Amino acid sequence: MLSSFASEPGRADARRNAERILDATAELLSANPRVSLEQVAERAGVSRATLYHRFASRDALLDALTERSITEVAAAVQSARPADGPATEAMERVLRATWPVIGRYRGLVIVNPRRLERAELRRRLDPALAPIRSLLRRGRRSGEFDPELPVEWMIGVITDLIHAASRQVSMGAMRPATAERVLVRTALGALTAQREAVPLSDRSARLRTMPRSGPRSRA
Repeated sequence: MLSSFASEPGRADARRNAERILDATAELLSANPRVSLEQVAERAGVSRATLYHRFASRDALLDALTERSITEVAAAVQSARPADGPATEAMERVLRATWPVIGRYRGLVIVNPRRLERAELRRRLDPALAPIRSLLRRGRRSGEFDPELPVEWMIGVITDLIHAASRQVSMGAMRPATAERVLVRTALGALTAQREAVPLSDRSARLRTMPRSGPRSRA
């Protein structure tokens, strides 16, 4: 397939234009979820006619960007071998492999829930998230991850932390290596089982129900 594109300059140019458009969309979307197609065309260095010829509507463009993001994230997850070794070590590998990719497409987190039904969005994301769900369940069973935290909650926490790390880098507040270190430490700390930790409200309730001893008699 690649050789056929290479042998036909027109198709190769069209593919390069499409990639430039998708790159521009991902970049602009991260800063402005309402970015227009005209702004995308300008950033990509193509005419509006070229953009509309390849992507007939904004939804078509966002669908294509979503598909590319899921493909790239799924590949990054698989490269981290999520089924191998202890769950904590596997999660660290997954975080290090995926956070730059997920961060690149963070604008989709805002726009896709507005335009896609929840079930449809979950269906599209499943190729990337299914191995992570399996890893989290494995960690809960082994006791490495807190069994009282729901899997979908943990995925939401991880995703939010990844986007926070990406924003820190894009704002110049952190270097990528620092952001990655902080991300991994924070995410694993949030997931790790803390069996001895008791919320303050629970401790207060327990103290209120404990029997109180009477005053000590003086000798």
